Parts: sequence; structure tokens; C-alpha cells
Amino acid sequence: MTRISASTLGAIMMALALAACGGGGDDTGSSNSGNSGNSGNNGNSGNTGTTSAFTQSAKWTFALPASGSTVCYDFNAKAEVANCSGNAWDLKVKSSGMTGSLWTNSGTSGSGGGGAFGGPFDHTWAELQTWQNATTDPKSGAIPSTLFFKDSASGVFSGTNDIASAAFEYGVGGANDHLLYPNFRTFVITTDSTKLDPVGSASSPVYALQVTGYYGGAGGTTSGNPSFRWVDRSDVSQTVRTATVNASADWVYYDLQAGAVSTASGTWHIAFNRYNFKLNGGESGSGKVAGYVGKTPAGFYDADKKPVASKFTDSSNLVATAADLTSTLDVPATVSAWVKDGTSSPLGPKSTGTYPNPLNYGWYTYYPTTTAAAAAGLPSVAHLIKANVDSASLLRGGEGNTYARFHVTQIAYADPNNASSQQTWTIEFDVQP
Repeated sequence: MTRISASTLGAIMMALALAACGGGGDDTGSSNSGNSGNSGNNGNSGNTGTTSAFTQSAKWTFALPASGSTVCYDFNAKAEVANCSGNAWDLKVKSSGMTGSLWTNSGTSGSGGGGAFGGPFDHTWAELQTWQNATTDPKSGAIPSTLFFKDSASGVFSGTNDIASAAFEYGVGGANDHLLYPNFRTFVITTDSTKLDPVGSASSPVYALQVTGYYGGAGGTTSGNPSFRWVDRSDVSQTVRTATVNASADWVYYDLQAGAVSTASGTWHIAFNRYNFKLNGGESGSGKVAGYVGKTPAGFYDADKKPVASKFTDSSNLVATAADLTSTLDVPATVSAWVKDGTSSPLGPKSTGTYPNPLNYGWYTYYPTTTAAAAAGLPSVAHLIKANVDSASLLRGGEGNTYARFHVTQIAYADPNNASSQQTWTIEFDVQP
């Protein structure tokens, strides 16, 4: 049986509501726009009979690369991909030297239309082998495309609400309200997170930025069009600049200094994909950009930190919060307090267990001590890992319309008595082309 946590269930219900009412949608962009009909008209997705749509198999065996390096695989072509670009790859393994993490071709990890339905703690290989189709749960029926979750960024714009946003709240007006509302927080964004300088300079600007809306187009009703305003804190004129970008299809990269849309390989500070934001630093980019929450305006949240509907829907908010951009803001007390971007994937859950006992990372179990390794039937060597063969997941490919169930079947060491020796991984797929 699929195991879904309470928090995951809440995210599922929110994703369904957003998709139905235009608040956020699938967020896979144009590369996956043709897949929105997964629940009933996507090839074999309506197949609930005895004929399996998993008509092919693939087996990927690879040497774990050096720490910080990645290797990608195309389960349709049944081949390793020379570089992890475009949509012609489906699964990425990123090495940390002693272990590897798994990622989909989606969101912050790739430009494709991939994603995953559940992770290694949500499905077993034995369970998924009973499925006839990747988009039809034999117990609960069709699986909407929105539930194949994308890899995502975590950073200063990440929040603890149902849409994981620090800049927006969803549906504050009640059950029939499916809109996104900005909270007009002011974010302090540095271009050099190695410096404790909350004001900045011409060469290393620091910006104060507010997200002011989500809807654009004629009549201001088209979702996925975030608007924002900002000032350069080192500029004595404190000129407020404004912009709106169409981020409904894919990531849009923006250069705050130039006040213009850029590219992923060009100069950029902040990027937008519908209501998801990332900064050019940490795991999201090669720059040194990071952020800090400078101010949350009064009245938007009650004593229990719940959104106050009457305040969020107040038409005067845009004008009333404008002065916050140039006011005194909270700033980091130390360099380490700058919030740098991280990334997360449904294929990379938090581990279970406590040291010095074995730690379960879903796809493998880590044995930190010689005692723990010996108890598992492994050589008495600390820091070994072993594949969890029965952990599995459903993966949507980078093209956005192919699927596979997969599991890690082996992690072998060149020298079983040396945890630092070369690892060779084997991952097996049943493919729904």
C-alpha cells in the first residue's frame, strides 16, 4: 500500500486545488503542458485492465562519479546521457563521494517535464509491480499529473504554509477562494553572501525586494505572472523599480542591476517559475546571492501566525507597504545567517534512524560503525552503504509523457573491505514508453 504522510496529503490536496483553479497548476511549464491530461487521456493512462503498460525494461550500471559530479540516464533510450541538459534524460545521480542522491529532470534539477510520484519510503518494489499503469493507482484510480512532484528550491522564499511559500498565501478567503495573495514581505538580497554588508556597494549590491502580485495579462487575471519591486540599498536615491515577468511556462531569470530578463548562463540574481523563486547561489546557481527576511508588515498574520483574510484582501496594501522598501530592515547578524538556496526532490527524503545505529536514506542504508555493518551481514567496516532493494518510486521522464517504476538493486564496492573504494550502482527500471 502507498504510504502518504499527513503533510504529503495536504500538499496533494493543495496541488489539486491549484491546478483546478489557476492558482499554481502543475508548474512543469511548456515542456510538460501536453501532459496535463494524465488522469484519463494520456496514452495508456486509462488502462485499468490486466495488460500492463510497462512494456519495456532497462538496467543502468554506473560507477559513482567523484564528489560533486553528476551522471544521468535516459530510460527510454536505455543509455547514459553525456550531459544532464535538455529533456532527453530522466534520472540524475549526484555524488557526494561516499554516497549518491537521486533527482528528476524537473524544476531546479532540469529543464524537462519530469517528476516523481512518491519516494522510496512511499512505495515498495513489490507493490509497484502490481500496477498496470504509472498514472492509475489500482486502489484509488487515476493519478493527476500534478502529483508527480517536481524538484524544488528551498531558500529565503520558502515557507511553511501549504504552498511552501514565504511570499504568498493561498485561498485566504475560504473554501471557495483559489487565488494567491502576496504578503508584501521585504526580502534583503545580497549579491555577495561572503560579506556581512546589509547595505552593499556598486560592485556588490544589496537589494530590498517585495513580491507584489501573481496575476498579469489583460485584466490582471492570468496566473504565473509574478510582479515585484525593489531598491538598491547602496543607492542614495533609493529609486523604487518595478517589474512583472511571465513565469507561467518555465524559469525566468532576472538581473536586478540591469532591471531586465536574463538567462540561466548570463547575469542573474533571482529567478521565477510561477510562485516558486530561487536565487543565484547555494545549490541554485554559481553566484553568491543569498537572502534574509527584512520585514513582515503588521496585520497580515494573527498571534498564531495564521493569515488575516481582511488584510490580505485590502486593496490599499500595495501603497501602504511601499515605504517598507526604504525603511529600517532586519539584517543578518553574521555571514552564516544569509539564507542560501538548497534543493529538494521527492526522491531524496530525510533519513530515518539515529547514530550509531544504521541510518535509512530510502534507496540505501548507511552503517556508520563496524558493529552496525557486521550485524547486517556486511564486512566489519565502518561507513558502508547497502542498497535497499525493495524501496521504489514512480518516475516521470524528462519528456513529460513517459514513465518508469524503478529501484536500486545493488551498490558494490571495488574492495568490500574499504568504504572509500569505488562504488558501482545498479538501478533497474520497468518502462512505460
